[in-house]
Amino acid sequence: MRLVQTVVTFLLIGIFVVGCSAKEASNSNEDSELTIYTSIYPFQFAVEQIAGDTVTVNTVYPPGADAHTYEPTSQDMIELSESDAFIYLGAGMEGFSENIASTLDSEDVKLIEMGQYDELFNGEKSHEEHDHHAVEDDHAQKVEIVGLSGHYHTGDSINLTAKIEESIDYDHLHWFTLNPDDEEWVVVDGQTSDEFEGEAEVNGQQIKAELYGEDHEVVAKSEPITIEIDDHGDEEHSHEEGHDHDHGDEEHAHEEDHDHGHGEEEHAHGEGHNHDHEGEQSDRPIEIDGVLGHYHTGDAINLTARIEESIDYDHLHWFILNPEEEEWIVVDGQTSDEFEGEAEVNDQQIKVELYGKDHEVVGESEPVTIEIDDHEGDYNPHFWIDPLRMIQAADIIKDELIKMNPEQEEMYNENFEELKEQLTDLDDQYLDVLSTKENKAIIVSHAAFGYWEERYGINQININGLSSAEEPSQKQLIEIINQSKEHNIDYVLFEQNSSNRLSEVVRKEIEAEPLTIHNLSVLTEEDIDQGEDYISLMEYNLEILDQITK
Repeated sequence: MRLVQTVVTFLLIGIFVVGCSAKEASNSNEDSELTIYTSIYPFQFAVEQIAGDTVTVNTVYPPGADAHTYEPTSQDMIELSESDAFIYLGAGMEGFSENIASTLDSEDVKLIEMGQYDELFNGEKSHEEHDHHAVEDDHAQKVEIVGLSGHYHTGDSINLTAKIEESIDYDHLHWFTLNPDDEEWVVVDGQTSDEFEGEAEVNGQQIKAELYGEDHEVVAKSEPITIEIDDHGDEEHSHEEGHDHDHGDEEHAHEEDHDHGHGEEEHAHGEGHNHDHEGEQSDRPIEIDGVLGHYHTGDAINLTARIEESIDYDHLHWFILNPEEEEWIVVDGQTSDEFEGEAEVNDQQIKVELYGKDHEVVGESEPVTIEIDDHEGDYNPHFWIDPLRMIQAADIIKDELIKMNPEQEEMYNENFEELKEQLTDLDDQYLDVLSTKENKAIIVSHAAFGYWEERYGINQININGLSSAEEPSQKQLIEIINQSKEHNIDYVLFEQNSSNRLSEVVRKEIEAEPLTIHNLSVLTEEDIDQGEDYISLMEYNLEILDQITK
């Protein structure tokens, strides 16, 4: 009866029978204690490495299937209903998996939805009481650098802050820089606090912070951030004598009654303080540095007002304007050139105004916009291409395996530590190879490799979107071709489990050679026959990246 109910429910939710499918190679053992199914291959790999012969594990994908378009068969559902657990991505990223989970909800099958763990996608720790960033892991990201501007002009001040988790125990820290043509990181003399101050001099310079224990061993370090210098050229941003930024009336229309709508209740500096801008300098002598490309809700906002030395002012105030409001509101208690806040409202604008002793406005910045992207329903699902995120995923899976089979806790923990070491070594290999590259632009068939951008500085030019079904418009396709030419790209990367018509169009247009990169979502028949696994395929990918980057 249990089996009949499962099949009937499966048919009712509209997933059609398309015939039986072959399974990828599995860790099959008649004496195993558990039977587990997974969606993507990396989950299967983690189970195999941690549980060994105590589990029979299969993936629902046939060899070489496109994970974005695959639909399970009725036979798949029958087998799943008889298993002990189903590990899947979910969270809006695998439509078929959520259908499966819904169907199996009434069955005695443990459902493990990996997509609910935000730290796999944004790097934050949220797996309940479990610490997936153990201090002994040199690469644990307990240090985050904030304050990076989108770009700098030559000579601009660089003001960064190392945001350090309270749980980490360290004795002191050092800042390091790495210039594009250098191979060795250089310690920054005299900077041992969590605040970094420098000057933008070298485009592409990387900066990182490392924390040390009393024995001078590294206990944690940040991801490197990159300083991008864009002086815009003479026609865009001339820093010549006089600093003439003529924006024209259409850009900065300061009407005669331009009072910014602060109102007496919002910004009461006494009688007569009406924010009259008659004395305001129109050449924008103030710029706001430190705004990030996007924030997550609750992230710290750290901004700096960069004020020209020539401007004479007495005090300043910061203001915010929320999207649904018409009037700017003064930020209480923030009267220095440093702004500290919290990301709470998407598209909130922030600006700073300078005042003379007579409370007249003598200058104001352009507003900056705070963009909040919590990735809800729009996560990049391909976290498994980052070895450190794979450690986090494996840790979660290990904990679930222990709950299901507590008698094997010691073995599972030991096997996890071995896997963690392998994945950390793999990350080291990627860092060693890619840190020496200057041109890391690659063109790929779809946006599966964004975590390489974040971790290793790869510049992914993707033809399709996060799903292989998200095709670009004609205009976007032209832009992709232009970008490829600008970056002198010699290769177009195809993936092991899908053909891409538009990738071939781009390849021919830029006269590039085709190569295959492995997205690891599924194994092919050839992978299985040759005994490939996550580690060997990631090492293959690194060889490809080494070949095509410069």
